[in-house]
Amino acid sequence: MSLRDLVKRLENPVTSGSLDTEIRSLTYDSRKAGPGAAFFALRGSHADGHDFIDAALATGAAAIVAETAPPADFAAPWVHVRCTRRALAAAAAAIHDDPARTLALAGITGTNGKTTTAFLLHDLLNRGQKRSGLIGTIAWDAGDGKLLPATHTTPESLEIHGLFARMRDNGLRACVMEVSSHALDQERVHGLEFAAGVFTNLSQDHLDYHGSMEKYFAAKTRLFETIAAQKRGQMILNGDDPWGRKLITRYEGTGRVTRYGFGTGLEFRANNVRCDPTGTNYELEALGRSFLVRLPLIGDFNVYNSLAALAAGHAMGLNLRESIAHLKTAPQVPGRLERVTDQTRFQVYVDYAHTPDALDNALRTLRALRPERIITVFGCGGDRDRGKRAKMAAAAETGSDICVLTSDNPRFEDPQSILNDAAKGFRRPKSHAQVLDRREAIRLALENVRPGDIVLVAGKGHEDYQDIQGKKHPFDDRRVVRQTLIEIAGQRDADNAAREAPPSPPPRGPRRN
Repeated sequence: MSLRDLVKRLENPVTSGSLDTEIRSLTYDSRKAGPGAAFFALRGSHADGHDFIDAALATGAAAIVAETAPPADFAAPWVHVRCTRRALAAAAAAIHDDPARTLALAGITGTNGKTTTAFLLHDLLNRGQKRSGLIGTIAWDAGDGKLLPATHTTPESLEIHGLFARMRDNGLRACVMEVSSHALDQERVHGLEFAAGVFTNLSQDHLDYHGSMEKYFAAKTRLFETIAAQKRGQMILNGDDPWGRKLITRYEGTGRVTRYGFGTGLEFRANNVRCDPTGTNYELEALGRSFLVRLPLIGDFNVYNSLAALAAGHAMGLNLRESIAHLKTAPQVPGRLERVTDQTRFQVYVDYAHTPDALDNALRTLRALRPERIITVFGCGGDRDRGKRAKMAAAAETGSDICVLTSDNPRFEDPQSILNDAAKGFRRPKSHAQVLDRREAIRLALENVRPGDIVLVAGKGHEDYQDIQGKKHPFDDRRVVRQTLIEIAGQRDADNAAREAPPSPPPRGPRRN
């Protein structure tokens, strides 16, 4: 399309140079700005795209979109806008012929539970004859038969609209998106219209970026400001969460709020929850009726996730009774309280919990299974909110009998310094051990497990790498657990065989004639 047509979609642009320039692609990476590309100079946390304009031109960029005016002697097309991120979102929609208009979008935001809620809703939509795509922390599903590994929970708007275009071309009718606070703050979902928006909860996380809980909440609120400004779209809000109640107070006058949780008077309410190692049963009160729900996931927090998924599915046109029937065989969400052993003497779970609240919820759920002991292996991510590290240790110590503090994704921080920050949250010196090497920490926990115990390996969940000094080293908690159990069993068998072997006969002396 021509730059002239593209510019029509932008907010108050000031242009210079030829608007008849043909634009064949968009990019915010100067290394990909070849002939026919419009380069968008995005300001990021660690780099400013305006510093790479010359590099983009050197690789053949046909036009520049920036938040500054062009140099006085600049000859190439230049578009000056107030916000390049909003401009990129609008341009990405235009160059892909507005694929989001063909999809019913569900946006899910909150600190914990986004991924599980998204997986559940994605499954309900597909089984309810509304073929759906998925954009989230674990994977992206564009409807072409294979899941793509996710690079971000919510990618940049350019990738979002590219995925939407693939979904449209593959005949999908809906898409479920996890919408992160970073994405909302950085305008990655600017211009999208949501059929349903879900708020799961809010607890301390990402304060290294947002600075305060109030600013973190303000970023999350932008999803619901968007929906409130639309002519239609339902807000699915956690009525038990204090931040969710703030959203309810703010938007209940729109007449498009559905509340869910355990509290009385909520539109989707759970009670009489009963949990066992294979799943959860509860009674659902909704739409003036009562239903029995079976969920193959454990824990009260997964009851919340299922309530949100059922309410969002209903808002998007699914039959509630059919959705409840489909929920019985919902898929296991990778790395979310995922049971990774088949033996019955003890149990090992891997979970993505990397906030104090998520770790507390996971441990409360496992404690309800009445184990003899809980042994928790956990760490804290580097280059992230330092204020939550000691709180995570406190949550682990409160909910566990034994804690093994180890390295998570240290990124560019010193791993031992991260452990030192976290260890300040412990109050019982004998309740924990520190093992810097994550593989050895998992081994220590598994070597000390007894019948009836539960081991929780927390923090990384589905991730198959460990991020150290900018390099992703292969490391999957689930695989390491299985390998370590095999090694321990092999060593035990070897030791037993050595103990049970008959003693060697004494050496024979020389023969006498």
